[in-house]
Amino acid sequence: MKTFVRLAVPLVAITAVCQGSLALAEDAYWASSSDQPAASFISDQKAPAAKQPVAGSCCEQTSCFADPACGGEGDPRFALVGQFGFDAFKGISDSPGVSNFGAVTGFNSGWLLGESNFGLQLGMTYGVYDWDGRTAPTVGGLPTTVSEAKSQQQTFLTMGFFRKSDEDHPLSFGLVYDYMFNEQWGVYGTHPTLGQWRGQVEWAFSEKNGVGVWGCVRDRYADSTVDVTGGVPLTVTTRSVSQANMFWHHKFDYPAQTWLWVGAPQTDRLNGDESLYAWTFGGAFQAPITERLAWYGNFEYAHPSASAGSVASNESAWNVGTGILWYFGGGAHSHQLNGERATPYMPVANNSMFLVDQNP
Repeated sequence: MKTFVRLAVPLVAITAVCQGSLALAEDAYWASSSDQPAASFISDQKAPAAKQPVAGSCCEQTSCFADPACGGEGDPRFALVGQFGFDAFKGISDSPGVSNFGAVTGFNSGWLLGESNFGLQLGMTYGVYDWDGRTAPTVGGLPTTVSEAKSQQQTFLTMGFFRKSDEDHPLSFGLVYDYMFNEQWGVYGTHPTLGQWRGQVEWAFSEKNGVGVWGCVRDRYADSTVDVTGGVPLTVTTRSVSQANMFWHHKFDYPAQTWLWVGAPQTDRLNGDESLYAWTFGGAFQAPITERLAWYGNFEYAHPSASAGSVASNESAWNVGTGILWYFGGGAHSHQLNGERATPYMPVANNSMFLVDQNP
């Protein structure tokens, strides 16, 4: 618990300072009109009618995230969403019956490119897990030097581009690269840095519904060495798992929204066996509380290919997370299928969409 306090106090302090500083930029945005119903087949994501600036808006500032022509057409060209929540997961890196619980904070941001619906996005999350430490494993009956007192830390970094649908083009898509940075990760307490490509394509077939596919292609892997007291060091290889999923995206009148998906991972494994996971099932939701505040959640279960027993219990993977999102400048209550134009289309990677294979 002391380790958690030592890590969490600076984490919360940094988060509070960053979000407090970024909150000062809220006046750079126009008064949001996202509480108005969509006026077209998909949304009103094309440049809306001229908006009148509110007091203290960008017309009275030296800089502005919104359209430089104050009062002219166009909504903000930059969007920033803060995140804080709790997360639990288990993967092949953990012993049977052992999982990880922690707190996660971060952000996701988007920039529009000119007058188009194309944009760039950049996001990051940082989590601290296993606040009370762990039990160090043994190898061949010999103890390892894995620290039992240190908490697990995990950072995800996502960057890429996207294009959102509008009334004339119902297709949305995005391509990002995900990094996963780990400290004291898994039962062996290793520090792998992993990478994957992730893409998503969505077709809006109505004002409130879209279907599509999203998938990952593994890229960066890591070899780690675990010291064994009185024995030969153990080499642990870790990499992401390629997968493909079909999803359904629904927007409610509220306007809360949900995503549900089902998919399959690639079959080959590091140890040469058959598929680690036979199929996956997951989902996510987001429900606005105010114009700037929203409640989010996500989950995924990866079913092992092995029959029920000791092997399957070790290889199964799952993730559950929930928390709050803060939309700087508003937009949490948007009726548009994929949100305001500048908000990032794809979420920052998490343990629901970054499956891992490991071969000690």
